Amino acid sequence: MKCAITGALSYSGRYLAASLLSKGHDVVNLSRRGVPIAPEPLSAPQARALGTHRVRLDFNDVDAMARSLEGCDVLFSTYWVRFADRGESPHSIAAANCARLWEAAKRAGVRKIVMASHTRTSVDSPFPYIAGKATADAALRDSGVNYAIVRPCGIFGDTAAESILMNNAAWVLRRSPLFLLAGDGSHRFQPVHVRDIADLMEELGTSLQTSGEELDACGPDSPTAMELFTKLRDASGGMARIAAAGPLLSTATITALTKPIDWLTGDTLLDADDLDLLTSGLTVADAPDDPRIKARRSLFEWIEAQGRDLGRSYVSSVERYYSN
Repeated sequence: MKCAITGALSYSGRYLAASLLSKGHDVVNLSRRGVPIAPEPLSAPQARALGTHRVRLDFNDVDAMARSLEGCDVLFSTYWVRFADRGESPHSIAAANCARLWEAAKRAGVRKIVMASHTRTSVDSPFPYIAGKATADAALRDSGVNYAIVRPCGIFGDTAAESILMNNAAWVLRRSPLFLLAGDGSHRFQPVHVRDIADLMEELGTSLQTSGEELDACGPDSPTAMELFTKLRDASGGMARIAAAGPLLSTATITALTKPIDWLTGDTLLDADDLDLLTSGLTVADAPDDPRIKARRSLFEWIEAQGRDLGRSYVSSVERYYSN
């Protein structure tokens, strides 16, 4: 089987690529990236081949994208945009580009598309990221191509450095006397391990005859913010006092308080939209007991195992995912 992956050398894409290659499938890397963000789990020859023969997508040229997808049986899309030029919404850009990619796949005769979306999407959502994902979901349903939608609400990886949000939170917890949580700290998270979501996407994508599957991809643990960051602090050896800001401080104010960290690191630790989303109640599964969800790697066990490395150094999301 010939499989195309947007970002086969990026985060979840490289786990998916490694698994497909190990089973004898051909993989087309649709990416500007020529080197993996981290070597594992790809072998050195696999990484070199995917980097050398990568295909850069021009989202303004549907015909060219269609030619790049000719002969592919399935398209796995983990594509999204986080940053855009001033005045533009990255999420609107990403949704429009996804619609063009779905059209290209249809023209190329791709038999199935598997998309990584997000839990609880709605085109009416006040959160631009959620509304953008919902728009891309809707375009996929209307594409005329067999499809599946996998809906994570956060992903953690094999290593601390791969799990940027939790690693960088631990970095702050190690160095700051105070760590403020938005709201009352009761909002929950249910992230999935990167290998679990890659396995689920592969299973759905290699079942070419089925269509319309839409599954939450969430892990077995769903801690509150207070529970999660307390565990991160204790496992990493941090000393910060963790306090809920309550109604007195808005998410915009809390985000503003992190600006010195952004200046120090040259990165964006968390913007107001991110923080609003994390406190929205949209980061847990709709159907956590769905038997089709095979994500069973425990977040709590991962934190305990990675505690020594969590937060030792800051990991720039710009350098990790949006450069090269």
